[in-house]
Amino acid sequence: MSAVGPVFSGLSKCLSNRHKRSGSVSGVKRSSFRLTLLSGVVALGVLFSVAPSVLADVSEGDTMPAFRLPTLDGRMLDSTALQGRVVYIDFWASWCTTCRKSFPVLNELHEEFRNQVVFIGLNTDEDPALAERFLQATPVDFLILSDKDQRVVSEFRPQGYPTAYVIDRTGTVQKVEAGFAGKEETRAYLQSLL
Repeated sequence: MSAVGPVFSGLSKCLSNRHKRSGSVSGVKRSSFRLTLLSGVVALGVLFSVAPSVLADVSEGDTMPAFRLPTLDGRMLDSTALQGRVVYIDFWASWCTTCRKSFPVLNELHEEFRNQVVFIGLNTDEDPALAERFLQATPVDFLILSDKDQRVVSEFRPQGYPTAYVIDRTGTVQKVEAGFAGKEETRAYLQSLL
């Protein structure tokens, strides 16, 4: 049971006892008052259950959170090593059909911007073997990180897969793109940051 239940119950008893003593509130007014009170408490409950996740999202204009994750082959990447670089982080999962279509295009862009933009595929599967099977069928040359414990996902909170975060040289998130924008739009946006 949430903390809202006992609070509402206590308020309801308090108000009910007060009105019994004064006898001044009719049954209709009392039920209307209770409905209004209940609506307010429910609204507060929704606000408090949603607000933490909304506040945790990484949005355009935010500084990219620091993280440290392993590659699929066991090496570690510390995001502080990316400072001063334009970075394209693509959150993806092995079951994502759009990812299967976007990865070859991202690999072409990776080749085109090899010395200017760091491309990272951040896999969110709890089992890295699923990511490895995906990559056997859809190979890429850019860096693949594994977030099997969902630590980085819980900070960024992408709204679906794929979701790209484009970070400028100062470490500021310049663009958040749910889905895949396509080769030409992505190329043009990356060029604007160079």
